[in-house]
Amino acid sequence: MHNLTKIFSAALLVANTGFALNSGLVQCDGLFLLDWKGIKASAKGCDLSDSLQASGWAFGASVGKTSYHLGYRRSSDQDQYSWNLKMGETFTTGHVSLSKEFKFIGIDANVSALPAIGISSRFHLPDSLLYAKAAINAGLIELSGIHWNSDWEEDYVPTIDGNYQSSILAKSFSAGTRLQNHQLQGSFSYGETSPDIENQWGYAFSDSSDFWGTDFRYLYDGSSNKAQFSYAYLYADIRLFGLMRENGEEVSEKRFAYLPLGIDANLFQANFQHKFHDGDQFTARAIYGTLEINIPWESRRFYETLAPNRALKSSVLKTLSFSVFQRSFRVYGDIDGRLADAGVGYEWNLGLGGWHLLPKISLDAFYISYTTKLNMRKESSGFFYIKHSTDTWQQDGYIIGTLAGLNMELNSPSSRFFASAGVEQIVPLYFHRETDSKEKSSQDSSLQPPPETNEASHTEKSKGSSLAKNWEKFSSFVFRNGFALHLQAGFRL
Repeated sequence: MHNLTKIFSAALLVANTGFALNSGLVQCDGLFLLDWKGIKASAKGCDLSDSLQASGWAFGASVGKTSYHLGYRRSSDQDQYSWNLKMGETFTTGHVSLSKEFKFIGIDANVSALPAIGISSRFHLPDSLLYAKAAINAGLIELSGIHWNSDWEEDYVPTIDGNYQSSILAKSFSAGTRLQNHQLQGSFSYGETSPDIENQWGYAFSDSSDFWGTDFRYLYDGSSNKAQFSYAYLYADIRLFGLMRENGEEVSEKRFAYLPLGIDANLFQANFQHKFHDGDQFTARAIYGTLEINIPWESRRFYETLAPNRALKSSVLKTLSFSVFQRSFRVYGDIDGRLADAGVGYEWNLGLGGWHLLPKISLDAFYISYTTKLNMRKESSGFFYIKHSTDTWQQDGYIIGTLAGLNMELNSPSSRFFASAGVEQIVPLYFHRETDSKEKSSQDSSLQPPPETNEASHTEKSKGSSLAKNWEKFSSFVFRNGFALHLQAGFRL
């Protein structure tokens, strides 16, 4: 990735010897999603892109920097239940693409800084009555800077520092038809990931997963009206795991974490745009989505959600008692979510001595509901028994809020130069949640999940909070949570 800037510069130099400069863009984005009660999530980055076209060939390239930060702190009255989880890094982004158009087919090649490579071919009739595309992409997914730290100094695993690395292979096929102002398109994609940890030592994280998805959409493109309706579906069978890998006289590899996930997601979207004679534009949109996450029960040995003893180095294990080897945790349950969003926007086309100023405002109303039921089984075993206790945690809730946006774009008289700046802010207006927790202990010789119980039950209810009526809470939310910033400047030829 450090050589991407050199590749980018050389590619542009070669391309400019026989290509016509077409467009360039500088873009910066920032997302400050969450900073509340020990939870933090933010990302920001800038990139520079350029494209060239000549004689049916098209060349594109970009280079930039992106950084992200995720953090979660769990606090308790007892030190051993307080810990920090952090993830974050700054990395180089970029890609180089090359495509060629022939009479009935087109070929595309892309190389990105993941690193990843993609190749696709396109077929189309001269009038685009029928078209199709097939693509294959392969790459390496890397996440560095995973850091977990326990506040309990006597914890068996006080600190974990590791990286996530996995290779991915994805294939897709799409086909569609155009008839006058109407377009209908469908696509199917599937892929898999596999571990890539041969050169990782210490704490290594990866996954072995399968996924597939479909996408169907209808588009209408008229002289003054545009409309789009789409539906997308995704299914994923994900198996995340963490290993302790030691390179001595022979490789020692122990699985200390394992989390299977089944993901089922649906997304419906509708968009409408009307352009007035004076250049003003009105937009409307609606979104409805569902998300189901299942963590199945896993009873096999060495497939515990977390086994702290296997996260220790061999030299440390030798100093611990045998009972420590028998402690583990298993998590299973379901998480379901729903999202409904509807919004409108309006853009004015204002003339300023030949220049065009395009201010735009948008306002959305959204509703999010969720149901979470998770079980954590804590196990300790002996020669002839398994002693365990299970904590069950269930929470139901919903959030009602708005998303307000403001964007300002400036175009030169020839529309060759443009610059824009935009901000968006999520404002939650009302939330409601109900939490129920319970615990059951037993001792048996099986590894079956325990039956549900009402013993040791504790219920917490929150009727909600109107942030609009609580200025102190509202003011702390603005800009720190749910705030996005977009800056762009470029040219078109």
